[in-house]
Amino acid sequence: MNWNQETLKTLLQDCPNWIVEDEGQCISVSNDEGIDAFVFAGEQQLIVESALFPASSVADSAKLNDLILRTHQLMPLTTICIQQINGEDYYVAFGSLSINSKDVVVIEEIETLFNNISEFLDIYNEYLAEEATA
Repeated sequence: MNWNQETLKTLLQDCPNWIVEDEGQCISVSNDEGIDAFVFAGEQQLIVESALFPASSVADSAKLNDLILRTHQLMPLTTICIQQINGEDYYVAFGSLSINSKDVVVIEEIETLFNNISEFLDIYNEYLAEEATA
């Protein structure tokens, strides 16, 4: 299937425990644990992403970045980048897949992102400033 925003929304609305809404050119997906992800259908790929925390909340970015680069392969299908959101840098977890991916693969990508976000937050929490974790 060649996915677009409408076909993605239809697929994702059938997933139990997910809240699915249009969010501009993306689809917002929230799971039952309160984790939000955004899905975007481009011309050649789908992007699924979720903001982890603002870069300003990191106590030692050099140590955190080193840890991310050394361990990111331990979380399958998910990568971390720094992306600007509303003028502020954020650490963002994301996955990408072909626009022609099967529906089960699309669901798996989103489920994996949700699972990995919890892991990332547990692992990286010690690198966040105290005021960011309170």
